Amino acid sequence: MTLLVFGAALDHSDKGWQDQRRLIEEVETDSIRYELFVLEDAEGKDMQYMAEIFTPVCHTDKCYPVYINFYWDLLGNFQRFEMPEGEILTKLDHIPFEEEDYDQLEAILSNENSILGDYSIKDLVGSTNTAESNGVDAVTGATSKTIQNEVISGAVYSCYTLWQIAHGSLAERTKAHTVDTHTDETLIRFLESGHHPYQYWALGKIQEMEAENEPRFAGPLLKIIRGKNIFLAAHLLEKLPDEMFQPRDRQFWLWETFEQSPYRLQMDILEKMSHLDLEPDSQMQLLAHLEKSNPAQRKKVFEVLLNQTNLGKEQQQMILTYLNKGLWEQELLAVLEIQNKPHKEVKKALKNNR
Repeated sequence: MTLLVFGAALDHSDKGWQDQRRLIEEVETDSIRYELFVLEDAEGKDMQYMAEIFTPVCHTDKCYPVYINFYWDLLGNFQRFEMPEGEILTKLDHIPFEEEDYDQLEAILSNENSILGDYSIKDLVGSTNTAESNGVDAVTGATSKTIQNEVISGAVYSCYTLWQIAHGSLAERTKAHTVDTHTDETLIRFLESGHHPYQYWALGKIQEMEAENEPRFAGPLLKIIRGKNIFLAAHLLEKLPDEMFQPRDRQFWLWETFEQSPYRLQMDILEKMSHLDLEPDSQMQLLAHLEKSNPAQRKKVFEVLLNQTNLGKEQQQMILTYLNKGLWEQELLAVLEIQNKPHKEVKKALKNNR
């Protein structure tokens, strides 16, 4: 089985991977026993969490042992399970799981929004009468219709118990360990991972430090804006501070990004530009783009221009050229009206149109 972690496929059949683990917690109670490990790469960097779990799956006075290994990412999101060598899961009457049952269990455990999190086990079973059986989930009554598609037939108790472990306090403990031990290097690795839960989380931590514009973080953040995830790129454009894009070189970078971006992201970039005092080069690029724009984008360009009160002679002359062509008269005159230093020809044009 392979798993995508930090953008690289890791083969968990490699025994060497299992040796690179560090015990961080041991717990033994009446309901669960586990050892929680953080798995590391060859450089000793945390990659994911793994727990070797023993838990009894109980119905009234009968309990059956389950041995299973769970894996989470570094934010406590369940990833997969493995059965230790020689161990199996069973259903009603001690019938072993088939291959499709294990696949279905993987899907059930991977659904963090399952209704298994909203009910107690008593709510999910239509009858509490027991049957003489050696198997797990020996329930004579029909499982509630509400969850028939959320569990494996004959394995209600197993599905419920294991889902609670996958998404309960043990998962929270893994995330807490990351929160307690993360460093700036961790945040950079998260930003560069291509794994959007890591990227959003790292952004939040960087925002808490108000460190978005610090060189060690700015580079990876800007790289995401030019990445394939336009939803995350749009989120960054909204959340990153305006002053991050105020320097001339950053404005050049922003326009370069605009020219290579899909339409939706172009609109988000224009929105960010509307909050900036644009450099003359950026103003010229924006004015030149008017003729290439569709009506919706052109409207957005004018919103940006209406926040620019310092257009120079060259920019004002370009606007006059458009006016002489009979283009966008109302919008262009509005831009000229707000200029702090209108040039002679502009004053004349404004006077003639009053």
